[in-house]
Amino acid sequence: MKSGKTETDLSVAGSESSCENQGSGAGWKSNIGDSLDSLVEYLVDNNIEGIHPLIMGEVEKRLIIKVLERSRGNKLRAARSLGLSRNTFHRKVCKLKESCDFIGVDSDS
Repeated sequence: MKSGKTETDLSVAGSESSCENQGSGAGWKSNIGDSLDSLVEYLVDNNIEGIHPLIMGEVEKRLIIKVLERSRGNKLRAARSLGLSRNTFHRKVCKLKESCDFIGVDSDS
């Protein structure tokens, strides 16, 4: 990021929305939308460059980590859960490991 903002600053911006609807039907979707709106507004207001790869990379990383945790490291199950082929999923995990952003499941799973 070229603006000097830290990852902590971004996580605070994304957590500003309320969680009133959490746990009720489709309420989680509006919470995600509200959180994303807050995050995007924060990034735009602070002239952060490269917003798209920043957001997409962070979302993908968190999805992969969470799904691997839930599948207890089973890459095939994790890939299916995300609607990806096992090969595509494996490539994404390898890419995350190479970028040193990934802490978690053993690559031999």
